[in-house]
Amino acid sequence: VEFPETRPLARRDAGLLKWTRYDPDVLAAWVAEHDLGVPPEVTRRLRDLVDENAYGYHGADNELGGAFSRWATSRHGWTPEPELVVPTSNVLQGIWACVEAFTQPGDGLVYTTPVYPPFLDAPPTTGRRAVDWPMMYDEQGWSYDIDALQALLEADAGISLLLLCSPHNPTGRLFEHHELVRVVDLAHEHDLLIVSDEIHSDIIYPGSTHVPTLTIPGAAARTVTVTSGVKTFALGGLRCAVAVAGDDHLQARLREIPAHLLGGANRMGCEATITAWENGGSWVDSLLALLDGHRRHLVGRLHSELPRIGVHLPDSTFLAWLDLGSFSPNENAARWLRERTGVACGNGPAFGPGGRNHVRMTFGTTATLLDKMVDRMVAGLIDR
Repeated sequence: VEFPETRPLARRDAGLLKWTRYDPDVLAAWVAEHDLGVPPEVTRRLRDLVDENAYGYHGADNELGGAFSRWATSRHGWTPEPELVVPTSNVLQGIWACVEAFTQPGDGLVYTTPVYPPFLDAPPTTGRRAVDWPMMYDEQGWSYDIDALQALLEADAGISLLLLCSPHNPTGRLFEHHELVRVVDLAHEHDLLIVSDEIHSDIIYPGSTHVPTLTIPGAAARTVTVTSGVKTFALGGLRCAVAVAGDDHLQARLREIPAHLLGGANRMGCEATITAWENGGSWVDSLLALLDGHRRHLVGRLHSELPRIGVHLPDSTFLAWLDLGSFSPNENAARWLRERTGVACGNGPAFGPGGRNHVRMTFGTTATLLDKMVDRMVAGLIDR
């Protein structure tokens, strides 16, 4: 598989948000979307649909459950029942639907910070309470404090939902099997629903393993997994995701959300996603090999040329979580970096507690462009 070096420029010409939010001379690394294209089968399928004027009402979402089940089996050794897969327009809609279906106003929602910024919006927009479960950090990197989660649950009987980001965005941390076993045990002990966002689960590097939450014994009665192909296959503009209920009871509860509020996936999104899941295995293998080299190259260059930037090798995702604390940036660390280097990253404080002085950098781009980004960072920060 070839990943053309010209792809990012083509994405700017196509008007994609990643490459048009800032001035043309700014290099974009701010959004969790890679620049490396889609499997050729997806392009062919979408072209066929356009040629057929296939823009009308559709039933393609009926095929999503089976396609996802086969994909999860081949990539993760997990075979969800297709009948328990509920199509949604995107992962966030699935999360909000779970909040509405399984919690009440005033209930506590737990999430790990720093975390994907929309998670922070779930409590205030639904009348629920935010309960912060901070990640731990030491010289080995980021980790989960399961004892702290237990203490939170014991202290607050009003917590009803745990929102996991697994793999974790922005740190790239993966849950280990024994950690998820404890989380599921706590869910049973404290009458807790787990909503597991596994949208980055296909981007796992050698030596690491993604453990789907629903493979843990006892998880089925307490878990809804939400995921999509948009990160793996760069399909963010095509609205398609799935919510996978652990059992019939949870699916029935989720289906109590009025269909017009629950939404659904559009025709192009369904067709692109199904085609990618059915045909994209070898393409993803090539993508992972490329991204594995990128993450090692990026972290190696930063350690060597900008050792004041704190960074650990992520186990998953195409995201690097950079600590700029030694430079004392202002509250908007991303703007501070962009003004000095012309590289646009995600702003750490937007990820909640633990994000101060940090930026999130997307390295899912071409090797040439990644080096240009690091070159700019070195030139702009080396003497500061």
